[in-house]
Amino acid sequence: MREMDSVVIDSSVLLSYKEGDLSAKKLIHDAIDESITISVSAYSLFVLSKSDSFDRKSEIGFLSLLKFINSISLTADMAMKAGYFYRSAYLDTNPYGQVDLFNLSEPNLDLVEDSVTCALAQNMGCSVISSRNNLLKDTDIEWIVLEEL
Repeated sequence: MREMDSVVIDSSVLLSYKEGDLSAKKLIHDAIDESITISVSAYSLFVLSKSDSFDRKSEIGFLSLLKFINSISLTADMAMKAGYFYRSAYLDTNPYGQVDLFNLSEPNLDLVEDSVTCALAQNMGCSVISSRNNLLKDTDIEWIVLEEL
């Protein structure tokens, strides 16, 4: 594993942990052993808890894990930065090149989470670890895919 003191993770890492992924388990166990500090946004916890595979047993287990993972609420600055990231990426993919003022299109929920996660990581000055590729372009945040650890 790379040498890192502090990282931000998203819901995909926690879901990978739940599914038994060895890299995710090692990362979480390193946090339990206090060899790394892991933070996660409250939004990523929302994404985790609404997933189809999340049940009461999972909730109890993850509440125990959260004693070793910092849960971070969005500040106004982080929310504005996340909105900027989302808007910039959305305009790149929108065929009309404009914001959907009437909400006629479906939001890309992975893009929403990536935007929030990157805003948090930028605010904290650390890297992101995720099981997914980053949907955002042109950010200065290091995004590490879990399987590359």
